[in-house]
Amino acid sequence: MKIARFQWRGKVTWGVVEGETIFSLEGNIYGEFEKGARLCQLGDVKLLAPAEPSITIACGMNYMDHIKELGWEVPKEPALFFKPKHTIIGTEEAVIYPKISQNLCYEGELCCVIKRRAKDVAEDEALDYILGYTCGNDYTAPDITEKDGRLTRSKGFDTSGALGPFLVTGLDSHNLKIGSRLNGKVQQDSNTGLMNFGVEKLVSYISAFMTLQPGDVVWTGTPGGGLCPVKLGDVIEVEIEGIGILRNRVVAP
Repeated sequence: MKIARFQWRGKVTWGVVEGETIFSLEGNIYGEFEKGARLCQLGDVKLLAPAEPSITIACGMNYMDHIKELGWEVPKEPALFFKPKHTIIGTEEAVIYPKISQNLCYEGELCCVIKRRAKDVAEDEALDYILGYTCGNDYTAPDITEKDGRLTRSKGFDTSGALGPFLVTGLDSHNLKIGSRLNGKVQQDSNTGLMNFGVEKLVSYISAFMTLQPGDVVWTGTPGGGLCPVKLGDVIEVEIEGIGILRNRVVAP
């Protein structure tokens, strides 16, 4: 099922998407729900990020092709960092080039959204805690990473966490085509099967030390070709099989 979070007639709501038509979502997005009556067309609404996180937590160095191209050692455990919820934007929203940086880059990712409270989740039960999957774009300022020696500023600036366009349930996260384009030119072309730590492992690992809440987002890392530099006016697209295209433009502060 393809689900959208959107603004329509002055309200923010969730709906079920079929083709270009949006239907009402009857029930609780984090519980039981079903498709309801027809509401409108996609062109009638503003799509929003399909998540309502209290926190978002990301895994770096998680694709074998990306690890090899950078010459890193394969991590024995997930390398995690936080992206504050104020970083989150939706598809077609502007990414604001941070004043603190002279080197803005992007990283296309598969993200999963949590559907119920998750604490000490066993790996073989982790899928029961996932509502669905969406495209993510982790905007990063490598020059700030180098300067600070940590990721707080380089990955935590406003608008650095794009999500969308839709949240899709029932996907097999182990075998999805994932790629990105910069001004129409392919920069990343990979598959989620190259993850070092899969979604189930990440949810289990994270829930062992912190409680994930409904709406929280887990970012699963970027494949080979990540850390693509961008400049003002550039349009970046992240596309994942079965989900759609997340599109954003870089603008001045």
